[in-house]
Amino acid sequence: MTSTELGRALWIAGPVFLALLPVRVQAEQLAPTAYPTGILSGTDHRIGMTPDAWPWVSIGRVNVIRGLGQRSYCTGALIGPRQVLTAAHCLFDTRLDTWVKPHQLHFVAGQSLDGKFEGHSVGLGINTDSNFRFAVEDRPHYDQVRADMIARDWAIITLAEVLTLKPILWRSIRNADLPSAAEPGEIARAGYSQDRPFLLSMHRGCSIKTDVPQPGSVLHQCDSMPGDSGSPILLLNGEDVSVIGIHTGIVQSFEPGAGYRAKSARGVSASAFAGAAAVCSSREPLSRTPASYTAARPSAALRCIEGSAQRTAAKTARQFSAWRARAPVCRSNFARA
Repeated sequence: MTSTELGRALWIAGPVFLALLPVRVQAEQLAPTAYPTGILSGTDHRIGMTPDAWPWVSIGRVNVIRGLGQRSYCTGALIGPRQVLTAAHCLFDTRLDTWVKPHQLHFVAGQSLDGKFEGHSVGLGINTDSNFRFAVEDRPHYDQVRADMIARDWAIITLAEVLTLKPILWRSIRNADLPSAAEPGEIARAGYSQDRPFLLSMHRGCSIKTDVPQPGSVLHQCDSMPGDSGSPILLLNGEDVSVIGIHTGIVQSFEPGAGYRAKSARGVSASAFAGAAAVCSSREPLSRTPASYTAARPSAALRCIEGSAQRTAAKTARQFSAWRARAPVCRSNFARA
């Protein structure tokens, strides 16, 4: 990789990966750092919050247990009774060059700093875009992802248990600069950042452009950190809250002798996963399902990874007990993502 290419990189915000993209420098920037961050200006706009009300209780950690001492996590949002939306790259095991098994995933909704939570379940199935390529041989470099894969970097996890929490419904808004007069409200991104792994952090009042730089992707100005991959980007308008996209990565430049500098943030628009979300969620009743959702069809073939219901049920209590026991002493390990 040339020095020019290294200066144009997309840092995927869960387990860390890169992609090559052109960027535009912002007027105000944080000073270069020794490690990649998603803070896009001279001020960190993230604030910590206790998830004690909807929709925040329906956002949680997607814990990935790859093996003994091999743990990571990303952020996910409950979009159906048993459906969790997150980033696909979070669910790929680079060591084995394959997807993790559903029972290796553990979603904890409404995780609080005091150890409390609103619900939890291990995974039973995984759905992704079948054209998302993230095998080692498909990457320009081991820690990179092709730019044309950004809009396909989504996954829907089907949980083994129904969570008694109100889902956050998705909404596809094409070719929009939000918020706007046509779509008023406030944009917010909330997730479990690496520097605050058990505290939900939110940047409220940011902006997003959908279908930029390509259909199905988004360009947004919401601050983030590693661990925030898969975190929902929300449109808040009074009591109406919709997932309009998810965060997946940061465009970074590297300056020799100085460090990393964040340029802009990228992610997946709801238009890219709306059809698949409708198919997955239609298998179970929602409290309210707009007709446009049930009429939607997947824009691409689905990759379905199914687990054994019997095996998953047997592991649920055991994995959760192990996670609870290790949480106070393994936070640095969980925060690798």
